[in-house]
Amino acid sequence: MKKIFLSITLSLLSLFLVACKANDQKSENNLSVPELTAREKSILENTAEHSFLIDFNVDDTYKEMSVWVEKYEFGKLVEDEKGRMTTGVEKNGTIIFTTSKTDGGQDQSMFNISIQNDDGTDTVTYPETIDEMDSSVWGSAGQLNINRTSKLALASICYSSGNEGIRSLSTDFYGDMDGHMDELKGYDVVYLLRSEFTK
Repeated sequence: MKKIFLSITLSLLSLFLVACKANDQKSENNLSVPELTAREKSILENTAEHSFLIDFNVDDTYKEMSVWVEKYEFGKLVEDEKGRMTTGVEKNGTIIFTTSKTDGGQDQSMFNISIQNDDGTDTVTYPETIDEMDSSVWGSAGQLNINRTSKLALASICYSSGNEGIRSLSTDFYGDMDGHMDELKGYDVVYLLRSEFTK
């Protein structure tokens, strides 16, 4: 029931965001985090444990996009392309990534990935077991340029079992993931939302 409610809420939020963006002219071939109203923030906070919204704007040469989640343990990739979804794209849309606890137990979360554009909304949902950790941080890229060779890191959720304070990944990580992979070694588990746009 909670899964259905979350899907309906995310769909309604997606439609609202599209309506707001219809008159908003933005530069092409980039990803950015939209400014949310207090109401939108409240809806997300009450329906999800973590939530990320990323707008994309592409020119006519881009035909498809893919999104997926990668799981790292102490800096090593242990699961790739979880929940991978590929869809056609035109002009602009929104990527929505949320996690929420299930009714079944504290170590179970539902990961939801949605791509919304003029053609509608595609969604993938899958369960993820997350061991209890002392602390977690999350973050997302502010703005990124899209090019056809990049598999971009869009958002992260990082968990640590240590008692020391941890901080989220640097903004440089999102712009140059390959050059900053050492940052992932400081966490027990990291989930990265990734994307790729193809022509």
